Amino acid sequence: MNYDEKTYDELVREHDRLESEYTSIETQCLKDNLTFNEFCDKAHDVKEKLYYIEKYMRLRQEPTITYGKEWGGKFMEFEEFKKQCDTLYLTDTDGYGFYASESSKSDIIVIPSDITENIFREDFPYVIWFNN
Repeated sequence: MNYDEKTYDELVREHDRLESEYTSIETQCLKDNLTFNEFCDKAHDVKEKLYYIEKYMRLRQEPTITYGKEWGGKFMEFEEFKKQCDTLYLTDTDGYGFYASESSKSDIIVIPSDITENIFREDFPYVIWFNN
């Protein structure tokens, strides 16, 4: 699973292929009347690849920027967000954020595991965090 060198378009194609593979596994497990645990065992590797490829897609995604709105989330400096993720104060089940600047918000999601797994962007100085 080396996604470091792939372009965004290559990652999208791989993601689509993996989604199709996941659907095929799901369909076959239904036909074979397998239990949920058996399905999870068969789909584990594909699901894990999807998990990581989505993180790398966010690294390569070209952001759409929105300016001049008030955001309902908590506005924080990226370094503070990173610190809270590294100390596990924030986890993926707590919510999600968007990369931001002082006056704008991107459409690129950031989640705490992006930080703890060292797969994050460094081109935005802020995060707008939304608790679940």
